Amino acid sequence: MKSSFKKTLKTICLSLVLLLPVATHAAPTGEIIFRYPKDYRELWIGNVNDGRSAQPLFRLPHDITKFSIQKDGRYIVAVVRIKGKDEFDSFDDVYLLDRENPNAAPKKLTQGEYSEIIDADVSPDGDVIFTNHSFIIIKQPLERGLYLISNQEIERKKPIAELLLKENPYQVDWAPNGKQIAYSTDFGVFLFDTFLKKTSHIIKDGEFPVFSPNSKQLAFLTKTKPYKLGIVSVVGPHNLRYIEPEEDAYIEYLTWSADGKYLVYSSYIDRIPIFSYVNFAVHIESGVTERVLETYSNGGLSAFEWATRRYALEPEGLLTTVWGEIKQRK
Repeated sequence: MKSSFKKTLKTICLSLVLLLPVATHAAPTGEIIFRYPKDYRELWIGNVNDGRSAQPLFRLPHDITKFSIQKDGRYIVAVVRIKGKDEFDSFDDVYLLDRENPNAAPKKLTQGEYSEIIDADVSPDGDVIFTNHSFIIIKQPLERGLYLISNQEIERKKPIAELLLKENPYQVDWAPNGKQIAYSTDFGVFLFDTFLKKTSHIIKDGEFPVFSPNSKQLAFLTKTKPYKLGIVSVVGPHNLRYIEPEEDAYIEYLTWSADGKYLVYSSYIDRIPIFSYVNFAVHIESGVTERVLETYSNGGLSAFEWATRRYALEPEGLLTTVWGEIKQRK
């Protein structure tokens, strides 16, 4: 009798377990624009899940060091490095690319005045910002800082860049809502309010700030070992927290997934016979980390951005899934 009761109870419990929902999370999908690994002068577009279908999008006359995509817009800004005989004979320029006119020639926004432009971004309204970190006077003395090219200026033959903020900046990111600009210096991560024209210090141990798609959070990399991914709120209490990366490797690039549920980063590995990158996606809530972009050349990309912010998300059937098995919802 006891044996029969135990069997019945076991069957009921097993049935209840099968009926309970499995804890899952959605993975980012869709199209990305990336710097082509075999030719840094080119930007390509492809599917996150299958690099074999990628196609060239733009080709610039020099190597691209940084690029940013206008949130749900037509423009891409790219920083290129024009190499001379040595470091003192080299300089950077910012180019504007128009996705609505892919056959048009890339437009040069700067005219070789800056010896070192670290980063650039474009606002939802089409205003371009870049970080001048120049240490060499090429044509005339220029202050280090954040420089702005307004959306009216980008239409002109030779746009004028104005000094927005005197600083010593490296990376820069414009909030998707257009209201704030995050940038990093040797003293950490700062926030510039575009309406009030005021700056606030967010975190000392941080670099490479990147806004979440809803503009409410900033992700960043710590500058001190052990390197970690940080997330801080820029609305209300800071609620600072950290995420341990998958492996103790140098993180060179950081971005959010289109839905804001993942941090995706690039690490480089120096292995024989080739120097290559690996990419990881960290689910912010669960902490689950998985390899991504493995179907791309050499198994990873150095820099990429989502081609748009609007995606359909397909839930995974397992707690962890091989990236190549995730299918894009049509």
